[in-house]
Formats: sequence, C-alpha cells, structure tokens
Amino acid sequence: MGSGLSTQNMASSVTTPFINNIFPINDVGIVNSSYYTSVGMTLASITAVTQAIKHREKITKALFQDFPMYILTEHRSAVVTIFGLPLSLLWDCALKVRASYIQFFKCAPHLHDARVRIIQQQVKNRKHKNAPLCTARPGWASVSLSYRNYKKKWNAIEMPLYDILDIDTERHIVRVEPFVSIGQLTRTLNPMGYTLPVVPEMDDLTVGGLINGTGIESSSHKYGLFHEIITELELLLGDGRVITATADNEYSDLFHAVPWSYGTLALLLSAKLKLIPCKSYVKLTYTPHHSKESYIEHMRQLSGEENANNGKNIPMFVEGLAFSLDTAVVMSGDFVDETNVPRGAVNRLSLWWKPWFYTHVRSMLTNAKGEKNTKCTVEYIPLRDYYHRHTQSLFWEMEFMIPIGNNVIFRWLLGWLMPPKVSFLKISQTEMTRQLVERTHVAQDFLVPTRKMSDFLDLCDREFDRIYPLWLCLHNHAFMPGSLLKPPVKPGKDGNEMYVDIGVYGLPRCVLEKREEDFDMKRSMRNVFSYLVGIDGFQMLYADVFSTREEFEEMFDHDGYRELRKKYNADRAFKEVYDKMSVIL
Repeated sequence: MGSGLSTQNMASSVTTPFINNIFPINDVGIVNSSYYTSVGMTLASITAVTQAIKHREKITKALFQDFPMYILTEHRSAVVTIFGLPLSLLWDCALKVRASYIQFFKCAPHLHDARVRIIQQQVKNRKHKNAPLCTARPGWASVSLSYRNYKKKWNAIEMPLYDILDIDTERHIVRVEPFVSIGQLTRTLNPMGYTLPVVPEMDDLTVGGLINGTGIESSSHKYGLFHEIITELELLLGDGRVITATADNEYSDLFHAVPWSYGTLALLLSAKLKLIPCKSYVKLTYTPHHSKESYIEHMRQLSGEENANNGKNIPMFVEGLAFSLDTAVVMSGDFVDETNVPRGAVNRLSLWWKPWFYTHVRSMLTNAKGEKNTKCTVEYIPLRDYYHRHTQSLFWEMEFMIPIGNNVIFRWLLGWLMPPKVSFLKISQTEMTRQLVERTHVAQDFLVPTRKMSDFLDLCDREFDRIYPLWLCLHNHAFMPGSLLKPPVKPGKDGNEMYVDIGVYGLPRCVLEKREEDFDMKRSMRNVFSYLVGIDGFQMLYADVFSTREEFEEMFDHDGYRELRKKYNADRAFKEVYDKMSVIL
C-alpha cells in the first residue's frame, strides 16, 4: 500500500533538483544556452592547462630560448641599437669616473704593488699545476671578433691592472698597467702636450694586448710597430718571480721576445712607453688616386723608404684607403699649433652628427659634378679626433651591425651613443650568427713588404671577391731577436724594410649579393696564407687562423722563441702561441 506515490514519481522528485543544478532549465523547460558556453570555456581552459603542463618544456624553450634567439639573430641591429648603445655608454662613463678617481688621488702606484703581490700568490698557489696559465680576462672583453675558449680549461689569473701609474715629462716616459686602454692614454696625455709615438686608432685597445700581440698606426712608417716604443717591461714568470726587462739588461732577450708572444712567455704587469711632444691639431692632406700604381708609388714616396729613412720631409702620419683596386685616397699629416689653423678649415671628426670618416674620405674621389677628382684637399683636425677617426664606425664594420648608422637622421638622434662596445657585439651574437660570421665575414690584417704590395692587392681582390674599402698602413719592419717575427729579407741601409699593413674587413661581393655558396673562407684564407709565406709576409694573429701548426711555423720563427721558453721555464707554465689562436681548419 504506501504513500500513494509511484516509483517513477519518487525517482522524478529526487532527480529533478539534481538535474536542475547540473543542467539549469528555464521556465519553459529548455536548458539555458549560456550554460553550454561556460562549460565549453571551462573544458577548453582545462584542456589548455593540461596541454601546457604536458608540453611545459617545449613552451619554456620557445619563450625563453627560441624567441630571444630569433630576435638576436633576425633583428640584431635593433638589439644593438636599443640595448648595446646605452650599455656601452654607461660602461664608458663608469670607466672614466674610475680612472679620474685614481688619477686625482694618485693612489695607483701603491695599489699596483699590492695587486702584483696578490697576482704573484695566485701563480705560486694555483691548484692545477699542470694546467697552463692565462689571464682571467674573458674572451668577450677583447676587441678581437674571434672567439677564444681556452681560458675555461686553463689556470685563469685575475689581473685587475687598469691604471696609468706615472707620467714623467722630463724623461718622456709613461708607465702603465697592461689593461690601460688607448682611449685612457690619449685623454690623459694629449691635453698635457704629449702623445705616444704610435697610437693605434681604436679606443678600447689595451696596452697589454698591443705589446703581447702587436699594434700599428699611421705613424708606424717612422716609429715601427707598437712594441718599438717600449723601454721597460715588468713581467711575472711562470715560476712566480717578478723581473724587469729592458733592451740592455740581463733580461734583454725576454724584452725583445715578448712582442708577438701573446702571453706565452710571461704575464705582463706594467710597461714603460716613450712619449713625444705633440701639438693640438693635425694638418691632413687628402690625395685622390685613380690607378693602383699611382697610390702605391705615392705611399712609398711618403714613407721615406727610398731615401733610407733620413727623416727629412717625411710626414708624421701616412695612411691610405683603397675603395677599389684602382681607386684610393692617400692621406698624409703633421702636427700643427692651433695658431696656425686657418679659420673655417677645422673638421671636428668626433662630433656625433659627422659622417663616418671613411665615407668622408671616399667623397674625395669625385667632385661636385660627380666627375673624377684629382685635386688635393687639406683639413685641420683636432689631434684626438684624428687618432680616433675610425672609432665611431669601427672602420666600416658598423655598416653591417647598424645599416642605418650613417644616415643623417640616425647620426643626429643617436650618433652621440656610437659606437657600441665590441664586447657587447660579441655577447649578443647567437650561435647561428657566429657561424655565419665565421663563414662569410673577413677581418684580417696582413703585413706585406711594399715591394710586393701590388701583387698582394691583386690577390685580395680575387680571393676575397672585391671587399672594399681596404686599410693601407705603412710600417718600418725591424729585426726582433728571439721574436716570432722573421727579420727583414731585403733590408735597406738602416737594416729595416718598409712593409704595409693591408686590412681586409667586411663581406665579399658574392655574399652581399646573396650568393654565399660562391665564397669559401677556408680556401681563400689558406691561399692567402700560402702566398704570404712566399713573399716574406705575416698575418696578424688577433684574427682567425686557418693554417696547421706546421704551416704556422713556416711563417713565424719558433727556434729562438722555444729556446727562451725553456730558459725561463715558460714551457711548463704556458702554452705556445698556436695553442691560443682561434684555429679553423
């Protein structure tokens, strides 16, 4: 008998509230459509979260690796402009403030002695006695575009040596620590009326790098390479001893051999360099040429090689920029006082809105009508502006980093931030861009006897597929006993021979025309290296090396070098030069 409700009615009374909670029904008995929307969105969200959890590694990689790599690779110029330029400026400001503080309080000599003792202890107490020594300065901090990874495996010695220690204007000597930059020296010395006889043009080049490696400038036809202005070296040997080497003391053999040794004989602690008086301006004469023979002959005449370098009528500065195999502008200059500068004849190259120097030089080849120009042009340039004339555009390399960098609008708005530090350029490179640079971008300096200059220019034009401009800088090659550099083969009356540095920086024409497959970097470099050996030339070693060890030793003399390594126990503490190079085979 029961309550009078059927089983069906009872089930209905129980389930209806539950169904209404799950599936909301309106007054006419139809389920609300908004419900389906909310349920769909909920399910989609749950699915998305589930998929995100499932593929979280791929998503993380895409967001934090792939996307940044894409930006750094495909939009590198924007990254350099937005981040590299401001960071470079801040870094420069910090270094200038620090240098001013040290100079004002004159505490650098005292700090130097304390630092040397700490460095000495690092060498003596190094953990891995069998691992070679090197400085701890990271590879990205060097001005060279090459990558050197050996420091990760070796005994890296911290060497915080960044200061100018003493300026002796009576003896014309400046004493500096190895990581003092050329920019520091010109900022300090030029206002005092002094300069180094050889001032390599890039601000960030360091004295240590220029001594252990090499350096050249437009005054090198008179004073030789950078190491020839050294008078004394303070060195830390591999066994922990600190010695002083000069050209005529008991360590004279080491004094002559340290240049080009790349830190494989000893660690450089300080150096004394020659000074010469200078004036506040350079009178610079630009001479356009429209044949290869013409500009080669002009440079050789200016160098003084044909009159045994007697010093008469030889300009202080000589430099050439070749814009094709047959066109070039040769520049010669001398110091002048401000009182001798005509009104309106000054060109202040350092002003941020000025066109890049090489483009200014190129304009000398044609006149206002676009016709060949054969007339000389004379300008008066502030001394420091002249010394760092190639800094703002890193010669012409900035054209590839920031293509719009020489645009007049860019120069007016952002030119004051230029140039970015090479360090930041290297840090911002991805593996893809690094490999691309390695395959296509040439950055090499070749030291060639002027008697072979014409033939070598032909070779560069052919092997590097018309990379221009080329930097042409003369230097007086002298004998260096114990050094890797071989002596002059055909010396003049003074025992020296005139050489020219041919700087090749840029991309081959076929690469610019998107025909990368037509250029083989390894083949071209090996052909050039082989030719260099045959004409008694040398490759500067800041750049990539494409030779085997045996081929390398054909170019550079290792006999005296290895004798010194044994004499000073460097063979136990340091690797050889070839082991420190960026070798690509």
